[in-house]
Amino acid sequence: MAKHILRVLLALTILTAVAAAGIYYYNLDRTYYNSDDEIGNTAGNIYNGGLFCQQDDKIYFSNNNAGGRLFVTNDTLSSFQLVSNSKAVYINADDDYIYYVQANNTKETSIDDSIVYYNTGAYRIKHNGSNLTAFTADPSAYLTLKGNYLYLQKYNVDYGLCLYRYKIDKTEERLLVKDAVIPTKAEGDYLYYSGRSKDLNIHSLDLLSYTTHPILKGSYLYPIYFEDYIYYINTKDNNSLYRMNKDGSEPTKLVSQHCSTYNITNSGKYLYYQVDNKKTKGIHRMNLSNLKDELMLSGEYKQINITKDYVFFQDTDGSNTYYAVADGDALVNRFDAPTSATSISPTPAATK
Repeated sequence: MAKHILRVLLALTILTAVAAAGIYYYNLDRTYYNSDDEIGNTAGNIYNGGLFCQQDDKIYFSNNNAGGRLFVTNDTLSSFQLVSNSKAVYINADDDYIYYVQANNTKETSIDDSIVYYNTGAYRIKHNGSNLTAFTADPSAYLTLKGNYLYLQKYNVDYGLCLYRYKIDKTEERLLVKDAVIPTKAEGDYLYYSGRSKDLNIHSLDLLSYTTHPILKGSYLYPIYFEDYIYYINTKDNNSLYRMNKDGSEPTKLVSQHCSTYNITNSGKYLYYQVDNKKTKGIHRMNLSNLKDELMLSGEYKQINITKDYVFFQDTDGSNTYYAVADGDALVNRFDAPTSATSISPTPAATK
């Protein structure tokens, strides 16, 4: 009787182990899907390299103090953790994954002896840095997650950089536009983008018929749809910053100076932008309720990224990253992220 019980227990143990292993490997390869309205990062951040991306109370970022490696910090910028040794740009995140473009071919610093197996392409990993999945190993850019699809530029040997779409479970890949256009907004069955090589019109792409047509003709560089307006840089007017109604009516010049890049806070309170006149250069912000302009920091800067609470930007050579409270005082500090996975606190260095 005892031997029979032992055999039964052994059989149950084996069955449990096999079932647990099956569940583990099933979940290992399983893709977790999003709602159709999931957005991986803002258009303004993607235009600026997608170097910072907030998901709930965590901020994933490309750490220029560690060769661009993918790090995560909390929403108080007080603790840091290494996620991936790859140089990550165009970062997007949902509840289960981080999506990004690897740019290891441009990595200049070597922090450790880790071997990096991939140089370029678009990839997906879990939040803990495990289960690396490749969508493409071809040179890519401007990756944007919307719902369960990724939109990105990818190099095509026949046409150069083109706009592609991938389903996040890798079951679909489709060439959408034979031009290096940047996806601006996906809504319903339509994708909106501004032209690049042929024109700077805003186009609409029907994702059911895969036909495209211009909906607003003009000179729209880096258009951002935000609430009731479309913001953009007008290349025919000295790269001045404008906004207009979504139907193209009532275009209004907000900044008459030459601007190289810009972004908008999540609350819509401030417009941040880099002025690049011959004699006057610096990061400015404008209160969009009263259109009052404020110089934050003189000099040449790039890649303005915004999270829920902060605005980040870099020197033009990428040597330093700065931050300020997005809707707070115009006080700029240096963002001193760690050079390794050691958790440290950033050291503010007032530079205003």
